[in-house]
Amino acid sequence: MSRVRVGRFRSAVSATTACLLVLGAAGLPRREVRDPSTARPSAPPVPPAPLPGPRTTIRLDPADAPVRAAGRGPACAAGLGGGPYPDEDVWVFGLAAGGVGARFVAVTPEFVAPNRERVALTVPTEGGALTVDDAGASAAWLRLPAGWTLTGGSAAIAGDAGSFALTAVCPASEAPSS
Repeated sequence: MSRVRVGRFRSAVSATTACLLVLGAAGLPRREVRDPSTARPSAPPVPPAPLPGPRTTIRLDPADAPVRAAGRGPACAAGLGGGPYPDEDVWVFGLAAGGVGARFVAVTPEFVAPNRERVALTVPTEGGALTVDDAGASAAWLRLPAGWTLTGGSAAIAGDAGSFALTAVCPASEAPSS
């Protein structure tokens, strides 16, 4: 009986060794043992530089709401959420003409979903992204299920601007027919 146990032990060791060799050959990182006395302390993370200017809360231009994505002409851009997507609308927001030099810190558009539920999502915390376009203007985009209605919104900005605008919409594409 002891020979069976030894044989099983050797098989297990061989299998474990083979697995380790394969994993190492697959390029998976190997953990190195380091002498703690020679290890350098890691540098603390550097916080991102704060955006310049005062923080201001502004509202969406009232002329831009209420609106459904399907009610606007398509304006899809790869750097602003992409699209069109089969079941999602892409909403793009920008600072109004007077907001030169201002930047979005967060944008919170308000919507009504098809089931009449009111929803407010914060970009970039709950999806989408903040970006700066080729002309240096601050923009924010968000992808949502098709059929939602934009009803308003607010934005926190660094700098000064009177309001922000719905600058583009990429409505959901129709599903291909079979």
